[in-house]
Amino acid sequence: MTGDDSVDSVLPLRREGIGAIVARLEEDIIFGRLAPGARLTEDALMARFGASRHFIRQALVEMERRGVVGRERNVGATVRSYSAEEVRQIYEVREMLTRQAMLMIALPAAPDLIARLEALQDAYCDKVEKRDLRGIHEANDAFHVALFEACGNPYLVRTLTDYMGLTLPIRAKTLADADGLRLSISQHGIMIDLLRDRDRWALAQLSVDHLQLSKVDYLARIAATREPVPALR
Repeated sequence: MTGDDSVDSVLPLRREGIGAIVARLEEDIIFGRLAPGARLTEDALMARFGASRHFIRQALVEMERRGVVGRERNVGATVRSYSAEEVRQIYEVREMLTRQAMLMIALPAAPDLIARLEALQDAYCDKVEKRDLRGIHEANDAFHVALFEACGNPYLVRTLTDYMGLTLPIRAKTLADADGLRLSISQHGIMIDLLRDRDRWALAQLSVDHLQLSKVDYLARIAATREPVPALR
């Protein structure tokens, strides 16, 4: 961990307020400094960010609203962790919404959409090459939001982006996985090619398949933490 990673600048946080605190905590999740289940105590966050208890509580409320933070009685705020069943249910919804959005895109897509996605893909590849985890996260999300927006339904787009935020603790680890990033880049490229064609069903299926890596990875991590069940005698 470098000094830049561990030390926060108080003045920018005071200027930017709650949004800056939320962004820093999300960054901690992306970088793996805050794992699912990690506690977020108000006193520690006040000392770290040089912010009032009010600001810290509002930031935690915002993260809870996004689904990134959970609150438990006698425990307090923690980075949201999910059971296997919750992961499956969340991804069922993501998959349905994603498929519907892709089926609503008019094909062949307009040249300006193709150009925009190609530019976002270039930015994504650049961040991957530089191993910039925060940049990878932002560039990836920007690519998908631009793709979702092509469906023409802002309410569907808003719901999809909410679910992208909700799954941040699930998908954060795969942002640093080299094989997963290569697959992601390849699938983004195929999506752009499919937008030039008329096969929206292929586009929809690929977009759903694109979600599976982070889901499978998180489910595997859950399974790995389970205590083995003793054999019956």
